[in-house]
Amino acid sequence: MKKTSFLIIIFLISSTFIFAQKDKWSGEFKLGGSYYKGNINKTDLRSIGKVSHKDSTFEFSTNYKTIYGMNNNVENNREFSSIAKFDWRPYSIISPFIAFSAYNNIYKGYDLKITGIAGSKFTFERPNYIYSLSMAGVYSIEKYTIPKDPNDVKKDDAEKIRLSFRPKVKYQLGPNTFFEHYTFYQPNTKDFSDYIVESKTSISNKLTNVLFLDISFEYEYVSTPPSTDIDEEDVAFIISLIVKL
Repeated sequence: MKKTSFLIIIFLISSTFIFAQKDKWSGEFKLGGSYYKGNINKTDLRSIGKVSHKDSTFEFSTNYKTIYGMNNNVENNREFSSIAKFDWRPYSIISPFIAFSAYNNIYKGYDLKITGIAGSKFTFERPNYIYSLSMAGVYSIEKYTIPKDPNDVKKDDAEKIRLSFRPKVKYQLGPNTFFEHYTFYQPNTKDFSDYIVESKTSISNKLTNVLFLDISFEYEYVSTPPSTDIDEEDVAFIISLIVKL
């Protein structure tokens, strides 16, 4: 509970700045269900919230994500993550950024993961699509969950420096239909066999001026999991309703 409270505080503090600038902020709330295959084979509920400020000088955004699942009255998934991100000159072709995030999911082996990120985003726009590529350095402090089975080997808690490469494309398929895909590749600078791949592909359809239906596929691969009881791959299929303000 203390870890979750700490992560929520990060989100609330960063959100305060947004609401002080009411004329330039936007918001988004997503509620949906997902089916997982990997470390957690199950269905669950999830919610995502985001608020952001954006003008020609800078963009500031903050968001949270919660996931919760139970099976036969037994909890089998509980995740919370939050991120605050600053972009300088977001409408330019080259936009430097910094970000800070926190993550917790004991079912994936993380008691707490705190991350600092610094890099640049390169953006190319056309009438129907936006393509961007980001490159960054990532510093993380990782505290791993102790396995329930003493025969499973837990890695030592660690501080890591990774590189991060992320291509992203947004494409308008029709008047009310949108496609988006991104992939993160993050190798450890000291050992390139230790890397993370995160990918998401989604199609959303505009139902009303503020309501969207979203169908997404997520894939995550961790080459060196926190302990021997954690699988390397996680796959999720998600259906959500999104309210955009």
